[in-house]
Amino acid sequence: MLSQGLELSQKQTLRLSTRMLQSLELMMLPVAELRQRIENELLENPTLVAQDRDPASVSYEEYSRGQLQRENRKEDYSDSSAYGSDLSDSHNAWLEGTLSEKETLEDHLMWQLGCSECSEGTRQTAALIISALDESGFLSRPVDEIVDEAHRKYVDEALALVHTFDPVGIAATDFRDSLMIQARAYGLDDDELKIFHDLVYDELERLKAGRYDEVAKRLSITRDDLDDLYAFLKTLTPYPASAFGSSQERYIVPDVSIKVEDGRLVTRLNDEAIPLLSLDTGYQQMEKDLSAGGTKQDKEAARYLKKELQSAQELIRQIDMRNSTLEKVAQVLALKQKAFFLFGPGSLKPLTLKDVAVEIGVHEATVSRVTSGKYADTDWGIIPLKSLFSSAVRTTGGQEDMSKEAVKEMVRRIIQDNDTGRPLSDQKISDILKARGVSCARRTVNKYRKELDIDSSLERAR
Repeated sequence: MLSQGLELSQKQTLRLSTRMLQSLELMMLPVAELRQRIENELLENPTLVAQDRDPASVSYEEYSRGQLQRENRKEDYSDSSAYGSDLSDSHNAWLEGTLSEKETLEDHLMWQLGCSECSEGTRQTAALIISALDESGFLSRPVDEIVDEAHRKYVDEALALVHTFDPVGIAATDFRDSLMIQARAYGLDDDELKIFHDLVYDELERLKAGRYDEVAKRLSITRDDLDDLYAFLKTLTPYPASAFGSSQERYIVPDVSIKVEDGRLVTRLNDEAIPLLSLDTGYQQMEKDLSAGGTKQDKEAARYLKKELQSAQELIRQIDMRNSTLEKVAQVLALKQKAFFLFGPGSLKPLTLKDVAVEIGVHEATVSRVTSGKYADTDWGIIPLKSLFSSAVRTTGGQEDMSKEAVKEMVRRIIQDNDTGRPLSDQKISDILKARGVSCARRTVNKYRKELDIDSSLERAR
């Protein structure tokens, strides 16, 4: 006998949005790579239309090239009212070191650690963890072998902090653990995270073999959900440190300009290099017409066009979000580091990722990603945006704390201006700094001097 009734059942579903997959990726792209990404999308998506910006105007790239040519000719900036006549040497020294160094993974992570708020014990433990990462960015040794007993109580907090750093997935035990760290950072939780865990640890081989229906059945999800999950997986990087393994030089195009114009700081986003994107109105109308059609072929074609139109619209939205966030960050940096833009590196103030994140209402990780690999065109040269962040160095006598970069500049000037006839030792430089109200131990002076690529006093005496 047949009977009718209601029955409750539980079903695991995935809600992986295109927005989540694209937003963080696009945030990290410098303008040159973003342009390449757009060109690739234009080849794959027929509904996306690009239009170059006004060709009659001078492009930002041409403007920047002209600036570099003028800087290479070492034009004298001492006549500018924005600077003192004694700042031209600082300007040239700053330019010389701006783009010549290649950043290592450890440099990149230690910068983020220096811009993070945490206890001193957590900071020291995180530094030990960072220094122990292998070439893949993984912790190939047990943490107990890396961290001494006095710091082991900080391990969990230090690891949690490092796991928020860029590149996401760093300091994992292996590539599977890295994929899980990335999945959490990108918003997966609860049931979605459990399904993703089972896929990564148990089903990758079957997935590679193309046994999709079997994998979906084993995970108790639909084939559509598996397709979404697989699409998400392909956006992740099993070996997040791979980007730091290349020694290839790349052409740098500034993402923003922060310069003094008519006595005030002006911030501009370099959007001239990014084409204007829009949807093809012809395809929009075609999708509507096909949706109204009655044949199976019409419906399938309409679904295809609708998917491509949505993908194009999402790309446009995410690029707008990326540009808006970057512009807001640049404006805050101009405000917080106004003294630097007016007077140079010696005036750089302490500034953390959190300081900027609070100002624009985003997470610290977002500020880290949107500034990573991006450059600003300034009156002091083309500089990495991340160089405008700096940890604080304590001062005495009621003075305001100074940034690490400002103290490094003081060390450079002390060595440069030394007229005693004998090279100054690190301890003597430390004593001079202390007399000027800056607490900087000898070993810290030694570290700063090496970062400035200045030889020791013995080598300078030769």
